[in-house]
Amino acid sequence: MAPILTPEQHLVMGLTERLISGVSIVGILFIILTYSFSSAFSKPINRLVFYASWGNLGLCIVALISMDGPDAGEDSPLCQFQGFMAQLFLGVDAYWAFCMAINIYLVFFRSYNTKQLRGLDHKYVIACYGFALVPSIIYLFVETKDRGKIYGGAILWCWVSNEWSFLRIAVLYVFMWIAVLIAIYIYIMAGRDVWRKRHALKGFLNPFNEEPFAKHVTMTTSVTITTESRKPSMPNLQVREFDESHVDPNYDAYSVNIEIGQLDQRREMPRRPSRPAVFHIPSLTRSAALSEENADAFLYARVAFLFFIALLITWVPSSVNRAYALAHPEDIDFPLNFTSAVVFSSQGLLNCAVYMATSQSACRKLWAKLLRRDYVSPKESYTPGLVGRDEDMNGRQRLDSDATSMTDLTAR
Repeated sequence: MAPILTPEQHLVMGLTERLISGVSIVGILFIILTYSFSSAFSKPINRLVFYASWGNLGLCIVALISMDGPDAGEDSPLCQFQGFMAQLFLGVDAYWAFCMAINIYLVFFRSYNTKQLRGLDHKYVIACYGFALVPSIIYLFVETKDRGKIYGGAILWCWVSNEWSFLRIAVLYVFMWIAVLIAIYIYIMAGRDVWRKRHALKGFLNPFNEEPFAKHVTMTTSVTITTESRKPSMPNLQVREFDESHVDPNYDAYSVNIEIGQLDQRREMPRRPSRPAVFHIPSLTRSAALSEENADAFLYARVAFLFFIALLITWVPSSVNRAYALAHPEDIDFPLNFTSAVVFSSQGLLNCAVYMATSQSACRKLWAKLLRRDYVSPKESYTPGLVGRDEDMNGRQRLDSDATSMTDLTAR
């Protein structure tokens, strides 16, 4: 006989699932609506969180049905629908965390850019949801005399019944933990890179610091060229010609002042021959943007790692509960089942917390807009808009190099 909960435990479990899943749905809708309709939120680093949110929404529907599914009986359409939804969406977060880890590998070790990563999105969607869809559909049509239907009561809700419990391990937990272990290995490799550059990454590990590289995000190079003619421009002044062979070959009558920096924090570089200095500026900028300490890669890694931590919070208690159920099939550990119900119902809420942590400025801007207040982005305080201007405040000609942005993954 399958283990059952006491009426009090049944009531507490059902209320908890519905309450937390209701809050999670609010968080999921926030992700979907803001990403879909606000360019401030639709950053590439939030894109996979957006895709994963649809799976969280499906799981919240399962949690809202709660124990009404098992109470209706395994042959009921409600129970079969709940079981189908549970099988389809339970492992989606793990698969998306695996896709994020793949992106981390491609960014860190294969130098992929945002355009290349975006080209993988449709493959990830098909893999994450398609991989779970196939067994979910098959289970609807499988039934035997000895075991009955695959979908049936599973304490928390209708899912794979106790008679078919080996399928929970073989079809979901095994693949989920394989994905998690591969992701852990990738994060360890990426973490070694982060640790090696830890002195240049102050603030990176603070999840509430949305832009730890704010002071190094954009390198804008300004070149001010001041020329002095060798010959006087006064027409009435007679100039005696002299032999230029007596002039020091290292002398250059053209002086070049090079100013590099942000805002007013500029320093005058030593005067050097103009041609090499001008030619070296673009390569200097590009080398900074293409260096190993690329802010894009580290910001993307941090978001993916936070999502991965949220996944572990969800699946570690559930896996412990599943191991206990296999060891003690005739017993129910209510604290373990209650913890599993809480963490499964809060998947959407946890992912929303990651989404908001990586979109703090957009959230503040949205809040200010709701309150009808003016909001000034922190970026505006250190990006003076020098790129593209042909003259400085003194009217001198200025040649701007290609200011290479290092925020491709953090801005649309």
